[in-house]
Amino acid sequence: MIILVSMKIKSMVLVSIFAVLSAVGARLMIPVPFVPFTLQTLVCMLAGFVLGPRLGAAAMALYMLMGLIGIPVFTSTAGPAAILAPSFGYIIGFIGCAWICGALSERFARGGRRVSKLQYFAAAMAGVIFVYVVGVAYLYVILNWYLRAANAGVWRVLSIGFFATIGGDVIKAALAAFIAERLKKSGALAAAMK
Repeated sequence: MIILVSMKIKSMVLVSIFAVLSAVGARLMIPVPFVPFTLQTLVCMLAGFVLGPRLGAAAMALYMLMGLIGIPVFTSTAGPAAILAPSFGYIIGFIGCAWICGALSERFARGGRRVSKLQYFAAAMAGVIFVYVVGVAYLYVILNWYLRAANAGVWRVLSIGFFATIGGDVIKAALAAFIAERLKKSGALAAAMK
């Protein structure tokens, strides 16, 4: 909340737009047990690329806050109970993903260099890896210590929370790289941040 107070109006609007896009991405899903396949990772990668690390992470934090106060933006439950949902770790990971995508793309662009699709893809994959590290670890903890699910060993959790969805996230990372590179080439990224 403190971050939002110190932002300019245009920045607040852009952060809010990406938070809402994340909510829309949550509704465009393919139901898979415990961890549904959604477009949220695509949105958080683009938030980092378009808004930069600080505002991209703020957009994902706003999305998380919206869900935690009870607005039905998550794929599962809303409100504070969402913290105990098996997929909540991925939502936490979205904040880091946006920051990583933004920070790496800014680093690649230092000195006025043009960021290539491959560099955007590498940044997107680094963000995706962060989402999975946080998400799978959280999934493991919730399934084993809170839900006490039977057969929730490491390989089972990896099959649910990683192997079932990583292919789609690689495709989304490639799509985010393509979109970001096209936006940059057209000058839309620079125009959005002025």
